Amino acid sequence: MIETMVRTPEGARPDDLEFLRFPGGEWFLRTGPSFDPEAERFAVVRGGFPDDLLALGMWADVVRRHGKPARVLMPYIPAARTDHDIPCGAAVYAAVIGAFADEVIYADIHSPLAKSTLRGPTLTEIPLGRLASSALPRDYDLVVAPDAGAGERAAIVAEALGAEALGAIPVAHGRKRRDPATGRLDGFELSTPVTGLRVLVVDDICDGGGTFAGLAAAGSFDTAERVDLWVTHGVFSGGERLATNLAPYSRVYSTDSHPGARATELAPHRLHLIDLLDHVLSEGIL
Repeated sequence: MIETMVRTPEGARPDDLEFLRFPGGEWFLRTGPSFDPEAERFAVVRGGFPDDLLALGMWADVVRRHGKPARVLMPYIPAARTDHDIPCGAAVYAAVIGAFADEVIYADIHSPLAKSTLRGPTLTEIPLGRLASSALPRDYDLVVAPDAGAGERAAIVAEALGAEALGAIPVAHGRKRRDPATGRLDGFELSTPVTGLRVLVVDDICDGGGTFAGLAAAGSFDTAERVDLWVTHGVFSGGERLATNLAPYSRVYSTDSHPGARATELAPHRLHLIDLLDHVLSEGIL
């Protein structure tokens, strides 16, 4: 999903550009009568669909030919989770993004290794603490990282919420195992008791929710006063399975960094989304 925008004193508006296809399937781009070549413009790309990246390339070519930088709000960096795989999807996608962007504004990339593949563009990170604390309540007793990979981001969110609440929020660490041959998860553990507590689980991505279902069972989340979930990127695949896996969580907080966040079947009263374009404009990031 790609949107082309023009910066205005009031914020931003859609640019006068139209994406079209030749009969052979190739993208091309047509400028409209109100297209201003001197305007400050940027693109917004949510998700990691190949067509969007090719459309981004067409847009970048138009912008650069008018002597302007190609600034891209791409909060969800596609394939960042495949940073150890062969082929290395993180590196392949990063090469495409780097060819079409002079600046990439992103949120909570999966790992430092995935970030290191983004060579070329200027990288501007949306601060996770401010992002999460702009939507989350201030009443948590405990923040939980479901596995070792989530530990740093859980600590960042706990610190941000603790500063708002004028008190440190402790962080507990769960464990899980993934079978490399099948991808199946098991061996969930959470040694810290949650009975009677208001708990926030923090991670970067939710697909089908299997990690969060396993953690909830291992941690006896049914004994807590309330358990909420923060995931920066709500891919939210899985349909009915997702709703079942996230049933132990009272509220789910995320951003609209991926199209799946607004397409999910999760009940609207349980899902709270941050509009990232509004956030980066109001924070002066873009």
